[in-house]
Amino acid sequence: NSTGVRMGALGLMVNSVVLGITSLLMEKLCRKWGSGFIWGIANIVMALCFLAMLVVTYVAKKVVFVGDDLPPNGIVIAAILIFAILGFPLAITYSVPYALVSARIEALGLGQGLSMGVLNLAIVIPQVVVSLGSGPWDQLFGGGNSPAFAVAAAAAFASGLVAILAIPRSGPPKPRAVT
Repeated sequence: NSTGVRMGALGLMVNSVVLGITSLLMEKLCRKWGSGFIWGIANIVMALCFLAMLVVTYVAKKVVFVGDDLPPNGIVIAAILIFAILGFPLAITYSVPYALVSARIEALGLGQGLSMGVLNLAIVIPQVVVSLGSGPWDQLFGGGNSPAFAVAAAAAFASGLVAILAIPRSGPPKPRAVT
């Protein structure tokens, strides 16, 4: 059914719009509250979205579909709203970790290339683990995506707390002396 594809495309579009707006506001947000705090809040928002997906999935399984087996409008609207909200943490996740590493490395006088490569590995290796492990993990609990989303919600929440509590807050950058 092409309706599902259209709704999925709409969800991705609103996600991209929110991501773009967040990208425009990100520097102001990070200057005001600190990059680590914003990253932590983004991870907590992501965890809440994953939990919301679990709730929507649960409700959708309990609802009796009528007609051409399309979910009720409330389910569709909830899913699209979750996708829209996910644009915020995605924008933060795509840039703030790199900015944090870059700022810390520059202050230490170390090479940014190696540091960015290590950060990239810290992102890619867990993605590979998730890609290889989430299918068997889900099957262990009877199929569906819910077990993987539950683990993702817990991991995102924990990483949000770590980011808020462990990353030092930095004030606005001091102006550099012109020489």
